[in-house]
Amino acid sequence: MYDPTAPRKKYALLKWSRRWNKANPGRQIVVPAGFSPKTKAIGKPAREFVRMMQRECGLRVTGQFDEVTMRHLLPVGIRGAVMAMAHSQLGVHEWPSSSNSGPVMKYLKAAGYPWAGPWCAAFVTWVLMRCGFKHLPAQPASVEAWLEFGQRHGLLKPASKSLQGDLWIWQFDGNPHAHIGFCDEGIKGNLAYFLDGNVGAYGGAVTDSERYAGQLHAVVDLVKLHQLK
Repeated sequence: MYDPTAPRKKYALLKWSRRWNKANPGRQIVVPAGFSPKTKAIGKPAREFVRMMQRECGLRVTGQFDEVTMRHLLPVGIRGAVMAMAHSQLGVHEWPSSSNSGPVMKYLKAAGYPWAGPWCAAFVTWVLMRCGFKHLPAQPASVEAWLEFGQRHGLLKPASKSLQGDLWIWQFDGNPHAHIGFCDEGIKGNLAYFLDGNVGAYGGAVTDSERYAGQLHAVVDLVKLHQLK
């Protein structure tokens, strides 16, 4: 069945399965053979995958990405669209290792930075541009530019109010604009669950993980950013 929103839905389902398997080591969900999150179609493997998710969540088993199922997979509106796009890039990494180059150059080029360099802000820029955002900093490959842009346009909010898709600006070693990425699963206790570029394996990859929430310096509200005229 053709569905132009299928990739977004199927990437969200993959993300859900990773969380499920991490939390339930004795009840692992195996991705069905033939499942592809890239195609704009909901085929038999995808319907089988949805049924597994619905059973584990106690939902009515329909094999469809119905409204109740999607409420378990994604926040509604632009937040869901942005996070699905970001999730679709998980595992993309620098090559050669620690080169700030290779496959990640597509992010840098999107941010107007067509040479190797730190790319966390460029990754954020690429995701937002793919989701139709029009109003971005003049130098979107710069974390400092994102912080100043958020301050100037009244986009900042308390970390405690973070929601999926919000931009998290991190302070490391006294630098208040050392890094930027997306709020993923939010803040739970002392940990902030993120999805960032230019961290993790290979000297820099698109990674979802967690770090100490006290290192958060600023939060840019995604919805307010999207509403800028």
